[in-house]
This record gives sequence, structure tokens and C-alpha cells, in this order.
Amino acid sequence: MMGEYLALVWPRGAPSQAAETKRAAIQAEGGWRLAHRAQQIAVFIRGARPLLVRAVPDQGGAVIGELFDTAATREGRTRDFSLRRMANLPPPQTARLLTRDAWGRYVAILKAGDAPPTLVRDPTGALDCLTWIRDEVMFVASTPPAQGPCAPVGLAVDWVKLGDLLARGNLWSEICPLKGVEALGAGVMRTGWRAGEATRLWRPADHARGSRTWIDPKGLADLVDACVAALAKDRAPILLEISGGLDSAIVASSLARCRAPVIAAFNAYWPQREGDERVWAQRIADHFGFTLITSRRDLMAVDAAMLDQTAGSARPGLNAQDPDLDRDLADHLRRVGAQALFTGQGGDGVFYQMGHPALAADILCGRPAPAGRAASLAMLSRRTRATVWSLMARAAQPLARTSPGVPPPSFLADSVAIPAPHPWVADHRGVSPAKRIQIRGLTNIQTAYGDSLRGRAADLIHPLMAQPLVEACLGVPAPILALGQLDRPYARAAFADRLPPVSLLRRSKGDVSVFFSKSLAASLPTLRPFLLEGRLASQGLIDVDRLEPLLYCEPMIWRDCVGEVMLTATLEAWVRAWERKIRSA
Repeated sequence: MMGEYLALVWPRGAPSQAAETKRAAIQAEGGWRLAHRAQQIAVFIRGARPLLVRAVPDQGGAVIGELFDTAATREGRTRDFSLRRMANLPPPQTARLLTRDAWGRYVAILKAGDAPPTLVRDPTGALDCLTWIRDEVMFVASTPPAQGPCAPVGLAVDWVKLGDLLARGNLWSEICPLKGVEALGAGVMRTGWRAGEATRLWRPADHARGSRTWIDPKGLADLVDACVAALAKDRAPILLEISGGLDSAIVASSLARCRAPVIAAFNAYWPQREGDERVWAQRIADHFGFTLITSRRDLMAVDAAMLDQTAGSARPGLNAQDPDLDRDLADHLRRVGAQALFTGQGGDGVFYQMGHPALAADILCGRPAPAGRAASLAMLSRRTRATVWSLMARAAQPLARTSPGVPPPSFLADSVAIPAPHPWVADHRGVSPAKRIQIRGLTNIQTAYGDSLRGRAADLIHPLMAQPLVEACLGVPAPILALGQLDRPYARAAFADRLPPVSLLRRSKGDVSVFFSKSLAASLPTLRPFLLEGRLASQGLIDVDRLEPLLYCEPMIWRDCVGEVMLTATLEAWVRAWERKIRSA
């Protein structure tokens, strides 16, 4: 997690006195610095890498975080977005300008005179935005305090929202499972003092609906370069995580192209062959002139103490579900003195790594494809190892039936209602079946912006999830992105002249799922009572009779239940951490 922010907004009149009291309490707490003060608004920041806060010209508002100019990025140039363009615009118009013409990691608090505030959160959700009201003062923050005069009234675990999150993990960026706290979704504008008056300004579907033109491979490479260059600006030194696969190799290429101050690259490996990617990572590092640091991994012990390390943030720590790697990266970031960690995370979804049968529906509906319908279906058939006839049969069925998405945990209690889908997923009018799969993938990767030890040690940067790149790839027809001799053929074509040929032509990647299974199996003596006698069980969110048979070595290793067990353990740790904090208050 990068630096924190805590903002106060209040109406004119009597609430000003309450706001002054709370401002004094914040400053007395220590660690906070007043970064912006204007009419009925104050913004405080803290942290080793504090967030940038800039005043909106000719009004009392402020933008928290970084803003880049989208038009310049699309032209291959790095330029900050000029806040002068926001001068004298009504707040709703300003919010629309930001989501259309700027990108970055930001939250904007817009205030025109005595009018109620307008809030807007960047479309990628890279910076959190949580709100609550106390004594007529609105608080806007990255995380709420658990105690003191600024804490939300009635702060407690919201078991209904926690059940929603357990049932649909991709709602992580949309809801905060704390009572008294409201979350502003990614790309959402809210005007007024209460949570109900919200408008979703940015939706993936708006960029995924059919277009006659789309970015070409060279343009895609230039756009990746520009996004990486913008995010690398003013960050030095940089540690690059190289997994050995395509996406991190692309990020390495762009970092080298913009001559970013990369101090080293990092690769974690398992001693067994299927988990050892050092050879591939070394080829990429050597190709671009980076020093590679390797770190050996062994079976990890997953227990309450390890899970508790990232359990104190406002949302459960789903970005640290590999706690050993998280801690190892944090240690190496501090060791080399890096200010930022760059990753290739998000590339699978943005570049469409999935060989999904829904691609057949797009081909049959006449969406642009890399070859004729028959040839494109044959490519998909080879990729999915399914007959063309079976693909055509699936394409004729509703997507919700053939691909319902990630199911809830098999041990979710029957009393827990399945919540509505993520708003991005629900907004599918005019969106092709294969593009809906891509949008669903985008909702799943938003947890990459959550709290983690490595994110506390340095800025955690995922350039392949940058808004201009996401929008561009949503505009490319799914069969064009996905179908070829290898997966992600469009991205491979974009970087064909820049990546090591052997990496470019690589067909497969290591598989570490067995090591996670064995790690959880080895951790069962502590995990069993942690879950079966925990708070989620006592509150009736999980059915212990269905969970208990999974918590043995054989099913843990041979059944595909690691993800649902780890999700449940992460939520259990989060509940315990927040209940401790609230009790201590």
C-alpha cells in the first residue's frame, strides 16, 4: 500500500467547529501532514512515500495521487495532466473530464463554493476511496481509523457484505465489509453527502462494444512503452519482478526502452523442475541488461500470524494470498533500496491469454477473426482440445450456463444469498460473449491493488493494468487478441522484434499449484481449528460440515480447493484483526 490519505469535507456553518476539532485530533496523532486546505476541505497525508496532492484551480477541491495526460500517452509521450483544464468547470463535468482525458492512480474531491462535494475514483481502482460521516463532517480516506473522534460511528464487521465477498470475490473493489463505511467503486462519481447519489462514469463495456478500427500491434507496443515510461517517471530505483512468462518480459522490454532506473530483476523459484523458471527469467534479464536476483522457495506455513500481517487494511488482504512470496519481495525491495516494484500482473486478462470456448460465439457471430471462420474455429479447437462441433454447440447456449464464472466456495452456507454480479459484468448489453469473459477477468485482477507487505515496502506498479492500455485492448476483437499459433498472438506480434526469440515462442509456463496445495496441507494442524472454530463459522457464513472433509492432506492436494480455502482463511484473519482493533477502541 502506498502512502495513506485522510480528507475532511464539511458544510458551511456549525459543522466547521466539529471539523476544526477533528483536524486538531489528526495533527495531534502524529505522522499526518496537512497537504491541502481550502474552503470546507482539508487533506492530510502520511507514509514513507506520500501521495501527491494538488489543488484544483479556481475551486476548493483537490486531486490526490498521480494524473497523466491520456492523449499524450496515446501519442507515445509522457506528460502529466494539466489541472488548468479543470478550472471553472462544474464538478460533474470535471469528473467526466478526468475519466475521459486523464489516467493514473487518483481520487478527486471536487468542491464548488458551498455546494456538496463531488468525489471520483480512477477507473482502475488503483487508489482506494472510502467515506463516512461523523458530526456532519464527511471523511474520505484510503482506510478508516478504528478509534478516536474521526472513526466511523458504529464501526463493526458487516457480515452481510463479508458474505457477499465470500460468495463473489471479484466484488472486492466495490464493497468494504465494515459497517459505517461506504466504498466508492472504480470509475464512479458521487455527488452529495450521502452514498446513494452515485454515477458510474467509466465502464469496460463502453470500450468493448464492436468497433470498426482498433490499435495495431506496433501501436500497442508504443502504448505499453508510454504507460511504463509514465509510471517509471520520478521512481528510482526500480525492482522488476520477472516470472519467466510473456507479460513480465513485455514490461522488461518497455522499462529498457525508456531507460528506467532498474536496479535489478527478481525471480522466485521452487526447487522442483515445474516450479523453476530461472532459465527463462535469466534469458529475459540478460537480453535487456538487468541483473537477476533469484530466491529459492520452499513449502510455506500458513498460520494466523502470517495471515495477520496484511489483515488490518480496510479490505481483506487478497493481494497477499501468497504470503511467503509477499514477505520475500518486501525484504528484497528494502535490501536493494527500491522505491517501486514493477510487475506483469494483469497481462493475462488484458492481452486475452484465455483460450475460452466463448471465442467460438464471437467467430460465429461474424466478429473479426485472424482467419476465416473455419480456420479460426480450428485454431480454437486445437487450443481448447475440443472438437469444432462441441465448440459450436456451446456457442449456441447462453454464456451464463456454459461459463457462470468463478463459483462460490463449495462450503458456503446455504443461508448466504449470492449477491448480484459485479456491475462491470452485469453491464453486458451489446458486448460479445468473449469480451464478457475478458471483462470478468478485469474484475478479478483488481485485488492486485490491495494491501501487501511488498506494497508497503515500495510502490506496487502494474503497468499492463493502466487505463489507456485496458481501453485499447478492450477495443480489439477477442479472436484477434486470442487466436493464433500461440496464446496472446497480438501481444506477441507487438513485441516480436524486442523479446528473446526463445521466450517469444514459448508455449507453456511452469505450474506451482501443487506447491500451494502441499503448503496448505502441511499447515492443516493450525488451519483446521482456525477455520472450523473461527468467526466465519460462528456467524454462519460457512458450513463446517462441508468444509471439514476438505481439511485433510489428500483432498487438499488432489482436489481443486486451495483457492476457496485460502480466500476463507484470508477473510477469517481480516475479521479477527478488525474485531481486535474495534475492541481496543
